[in-house]
Amino acid sequence: MTKLRLAFSLAVLLLTIALLLPLAGCGGGGESTTTPSPTIGTPSVTVSSPSGDVQVQKKGSTAWTNATNGMKLAEGDTLKTGGDGSAELRFFEGSVMEVKANSQVVIEDLSLAATGSTSVGLKQLLGNTVNRVGQLVDSASKYEVDTPAASAVVRGTAFNLAVKQDGFTTIQTAQGSVSFTAAGVTVTVNQGQQSTAAVGGTPSTPSTITTATPTKTPTPTTTSGETLADVYGVGKSIGDVKFDIVITSPGATQSMIEKVWYKDAWLTDKMKIRYETPAQVAGGFSQIIIFDLSANVEYLWYPDQNIACQLPTSQATDNPVGNADQIIPVKVGTETIDGKLCDVYQWTFEGSSMKQWVWKEKSFPIRAEATTSGGTMIMEYQNIVFGPLSNSLFQIPSSVQMQPYPCYPMPSYAYPFPT
Repeated sequence: MTKLRLAFSLAVLLLTIALLLPLAGCGGGGESTTTPSPTIGTPSVTVSSPSGDVQVQKKGSTAWTNATNGMKLAEGDTLKTGGDGSAELRFFEGSVMEVKANSQVVIEDLSLAATGSTSVGLKQLLGNTVNRVGQLVDSASKYEVDTPAASAVVRGTAFNLAVKQDGFTTIQTAQGSVSFTAAGVTVTVNQGQQSTAAVGGTPSTPSTITTATPTKTPTPTTTSGETLADVYGVGKSIGDVKFDIVITSPGATQSMIEKVWYKDAWLTDKMKIRYETPAQVAGGFSQIIIFDLSANVEYLWYPDQNIACQLPTSQATDNPVGNADQIIPVKVGTETIDGKLCDVYQWTFEGSSMKQWVWKEKSFPIRAEATTSGGTMIMEYQNIVFGPLSNSLFQIPSSVQMQPYPCYPMPSYAYPFPT
């Protein structure tokens, strides 16, 4: 799912919230009832063409070392890339995984049975990979990539896999088909299709791959001169506010409700934000995101398990109002929603058509719509209350256990990785 930068409006900000669902355990398949074939050894995987920041952590070690071309990795080893890093992992049975920047992959299973069957099992914790899997030798062979949200199992295909810092996973199939499993539900993602899953959630219905226009410059649709920053009054505080947002995604059977708190709204040097997502499934986890613009830090907190971690700058949320002065929206009319008189604005950004209803009295959005080739996402702002908010809402309690990034909660149910 494409992340529309929040930097230009509260509507775009909350598209990101829609992606931050609660985490609740890995989504691999269940235990096999078939007796495994005896193995004739544990093959290795070869690091090829490392470029930029590429590091390896050997099983049982806490140290990271620079990867080199031709380096051999075994079960339990981990490879990670920095912002300028990339590498290929070449497997003994001919498959190749291209590991892109800001990614982390664990080698879970490498085996060759006496029958000739092969098994490759990987854990992609973060980032983007391109997987090219040749036709495997028999039905017992497999190539599987688990993420914190789901698992992808193939027997000869090409697919892209993207994992966000909260475990949200997107799969796109370029050739063949992939069995994509999350929370015990499996969908088949055929060539030209994509599906997504949050940890603890089931896969979305496979749909045609959509690609956002690769521009980073907002496209003005009028030359009136009034920017979105002018509409919101960016730089001027509208005070503290709390509200619920009801998000309905294209093709969704039900809406998702987020709770949001803003302190010193629209002050770019002081604003603090708290998003709270309740558990979406039985056995799932609630999740809290805290973003402090004044300190430029962001935290991911799982209150159910009393753990949290600080997100690195490269993975943190964009400043929600930092570039609002670059958008020049069109005012298309005035409407009243829930008794609130609103100005209605439209603009385009990165291939999306945006429409927003802004409460004139408070300079605050009441409704927003974002339309792409994949459909229209609707965001409705409800239970809006202006008034002072405690600073404690935007702090991680001292009793919470801080962990290194990436941090994931232990699931109340789990699917064992096949061996």
